Amino acid sequence: MYNEKSLLDKLNEIGIKYDYVSHPPLFTCEQANALFPNLKGAHCKSLFVKDKTDRKWMLVVPDDKRADLKFVAEKIGSGRLSFCSADEMMACLGVTPGSVTPMAVINDRDNRVELVVDRTIMNWDVINCHPLINTATISIGPADFEKFIAYANHELKVIEI
Repeated sequence: MYNEKSLLDKLNEIGIKYDYVSHPPLFTCEQANALFPNLKGAHCKSLFVKDKTDRKWMLVVPDDKRADLKFVAEKIGSGRLSFCSADEMMACLGVTPGSVTPMAVINDRDNRVELVVDRTIMNWDVINCHPLINTATISIGPADFEKFIAYANHELKVIEI
């Protein structure tokens, strides 16, 4: 499984440009916004969910947007969604609660997790997310974000959440 260092090494290896900021552990979007009120770009909130058939998704929405799980379930063709456990996060993505990030799909080698990103995130010049740990934030452009997701062998589904 990738960790923060090996992820950053891989980003460099495949030519993905990013900015890196180290910070104290952040567990909520409110904490991040208080610490970095002027950080430019899309601030991502990542939700790891599943349905009763154990199909899993990572939903990535702007930090100021509430994800209506009933609405999202209809959009992605699923039944009722519920949040995955910390054990499922670690098993599927190699991250702990508070560190869920779209970058974690690199650890989903069996493609058990579908990545669904809110359309507004892809409209920003910069996307901010954790590099597999909640003590840092990386900022990357949408084209490099897409390149990384493809490298991680995942499909990027962009919808209105």
